[in-house]
Amino acid sequence: MEDFQTKYNIIDEKPPYNSQLKAQYKQGFAFYTMKERLPIILTQVIDCLSKDKDQIVEHFGEEAREELKNAIGEISKLKYELQTDKELKPISTELGDEQLWNDFLATLGEANTYYSSCWLYAETYMYRRLNNIFEQTSSLKKLDYFQQQKHKALTNSYDAIYAVLQSLEQFNNSKSDWSEAEVESFFVKMLKLNLWGNRCDLSITAGQEVKQDGDPFSLLESWDSFIVSDHSGAIWDCVRSCKDATIDIINDNSGYELFTDLCLADFIIEHQLVKRVNFNVKAIPWYISDVTPKDMQWTLDTLVAHENPLLANFGKRLKTRFAIGSFFLKPVNNFWTSPYEFHRMKEIDPRLYDELSQSGLLIFKGDLNYRKLLGDFNFSYTTPFRDTLRDFFPTNLCTLRTVKADLICGIAEGLSEKLYAKDDRWMVTGEYGVIQFTHK
Repeated sequence: MEDFQTKYNIIDEKPPYNSQLKAQYKQGFAFYTMKERLPIILTQVIDCLSKDKDQIVEHFGEEAREELKNAIGEISKLKYELQTDKELKPISTELGDEQLWNDFLATLGEANTYYSSCWLYAETYMYRRLNNIFEQTSSLKKLDYFQQQKHKALTNSYDAIYAVLQSLEQFNNSKSDWSEAEVESFFVKMLKLNLWGNRCDLSITAGQEVKQDGDPFSLLESWDSFIVSDHSGAIWDCVRSCKDATIDIINDNSGYELFTDLCLADFIIEHQLVKRVNFNVKAIPWYISDVTPKDMQWTLDTLVAHENPLLANFGKRLKTRFAIGSFFLKPVNNFWTSPYEFHRMKEIDPRLYDELSQSGLLIFKGDLNYRKLLGDFNFSYTTPFRDTLRDFFPTNLCTLRTVKADLICGIAEGLSEKLYAKDDRWMVTGEYGVIQFTHK
């Protein structure tokens, strides 16, 4: 380890406050990510492609056999570059984001390697380079090398899905009897259900299977003490004030978490809280489990085809909401898979910024979106959420995030010290969560 530390300028310290998180700080989660998690993820992609090569060739054609072999070789090279702290090379692509990425890479100067650059930039770059390998092929451009893991993240959670739908349908079936206070109470439950759905993140487990067990609704109250910053009441007030507006969900993971996204959106429309809910998903396979348009369609089709009528009927209702326009899947935007922090959106993609500003509320899901909101900048943990966003105020916004990276804001004075005393890894386990809001 000493040789590694010397060679790649690793500093045996925690990341300092008021600076970007970087993998060169050995006591930070970015170092562990670059040194351990990402090489494991690339190895698992190689293993999966090797194991499934016959099925892939059957689906994509015989030409895919040789291209698959070449792609595996390129992934091995990418893994070597990562492990030896090489420079972040330009990408070549026809997906429309080549200039976006290469202009960004040109601004990094000397801090343009996996360990010297900001963690957000380096990790995002690795996933973009991984997809770039398949873009260079003729037959494998549409291969989702994370598909199996994403599918299992849903099918492994059917028991929990059934339990959630029982509670949701029971409330909806007598909705005319509920007071506004009771609707508010159930809305907050749906927010928390959606928050804890973010625990099911394949990138944090390095691709190991995840599933939600038991009845999540029955567990919500016991998890309240793990929410370290909770603005649920302010989010409800915002939703009640934008009845004729839309809400945008900036999605994170497929599988059970996407199911909870759809449940929250369904509740919002069922109780006529807003006119429409938009979904913002990724253009390419991303951070293992992030939602793509294909994942959304597969999820809907899988629910509709389920043998359990409760799941099938819910799937049909979701499809109807998309068909009539109360749900809307936004066209994919390359900004979501760019390295840029959200406070730079107004400059880099003013059209997207203006589009989001038309929404009554933006709901940012998950850890990567949180890191982009804060810019992977290690603010003091008590810094108010609003102050960390810099100039990113397109409209009212909130974040539902289980804590899986060593940055956070908006928590009470002294709380982090208590949590560190209890568990010095509390920021990277996904056991804790935040529900944070700020108005425009």
